[in-house]
Amino acid sequence: MRLTSSYAVFRADPGEQDLAKARWHGREGRAEAAEREYRAALQRNPDLTTGWMELFELLRRDARHAEALAAAEAAAAHFGPEAAVPLALKGAALAELGRTREAVSALEGALERDGNLALAWHELAYAAHRVGEYSRALLALDRAFALEPHTDSLMLRGGILRDAGQFEAALVAFEGAFQSAEHEPQRHEAEREMAATRRAAALGGGGKRPRQFSRRERVFASSGAALLDAGEDDARDLPTLLALCLAAFTPLVRAVEWKPAAVAGLSVADGQLARAIAVALGVDTSPLAALDPADRPLVVATFLQGGEDWARQRERLGRWRSGTTFALVQAPGVAEAADVVGTIRAVPPPLPGPETILQALAGALAAPVAEIPDIREATALAASAEAPWRRRQQEP
Repeated sequence: MRLTSSYAVFRADPGEQDLAKARWHGREGRAEAAEREYRAALQRNPDLTTGWMELFELLRRDARHAEALAAAEAAAAHFGPEAAVPLALKGAALAELGRTREAVSALEGALERDGNLALAWHELAYAAHRVGEYSRALLALDRAFALEPHTDSLMLRGGILRDAGQFEAALVAFEGAFQSAEHEPQRHEAEREMAATRRAAALGGGGKRPRQFSRRERVFASSGAALLDAGEDDARDLPTLLALCLAAFTPLVRAVEWKPAAVAGLSVADGQLARAIAVALGVDTSPLAALDPADRPLVVATFLQGGEDWARQRERLGRWRSGTTFALVQAPGVAEAADVVGTIRAVPPPLPGPETILQALAGALAAPVAEIPDIREATALAASAEAPWRRRQQEP
């Protein structure tokens, strides 16, 4: 979700022509090049307030929150202590760093300097949302929207309402964001949030709020994936964890009645996993290119990190209205998750690289676990009417 930069990125100000190259790199996903160009532009003209905002947001999107705070402090050093925007940026960075009390103080300071700064009201709403102060967040967001109506204000409103358990109101907000979006990525994000809200609502019967969800339920609500690993705090090594996930997957497939006739690896590196699953299910493996909708194919990945190949296969299964997906390990933050995921955590952290995971898979296959883990919760989530694979196969 864009927050800070949403208030300035698309303004066609002739004085901001020096930011054109940085913006182009940013739109193309070239974050390092964009950062270099922003810093060069600000060195040439440090009075470009929008340049500071966009550099800040670039760092924020990459979760480089300490560097974003440093950028906000550099802007404050240039513009002086009475400038509202740098203080609002500082508050936003502090909120991301979990320093909420300091964040609120900085944002309130920004509003003392400029009470009509929509950016500061928006970020104050975000900070309040992060600590569960939903009423305060909505009041601040109403002020931001009154000052400067914006798609991302509607997106944040939807997120606040969803976390407060007001699912229908959240859907209305996300629908409004979808209708008002000017760019395809914004519409796609609004669609994802609407789907996440429907999943949360399906889990939230009886007044259950998202903060009360189990770990598996949180993952399912946010991404649609049925997670096999419950994330217990234990001393299992990675091969053992993967062996448990593999032991849980086959009975889950049978319980939700997927009945694939062919299993295919997403890449050549996924052949070992594809063969093991095919043997466990009693079906054949197949190259991706040879798959057919009648195969009800199961596409598997050992380590899913997203990317064009993954997007292409998801689109193909959606077009066919047939087939399902499984990722043994999924990287955190993958926007389009697999239908079933083994684990998204590292044992121990940080998450290992592809080669380490392939070695762990070999160890898991060489020493399978004898006892099948409890799959009841994961199976219920995979069988949900709101599971992405069900909706994908039912869409006209």
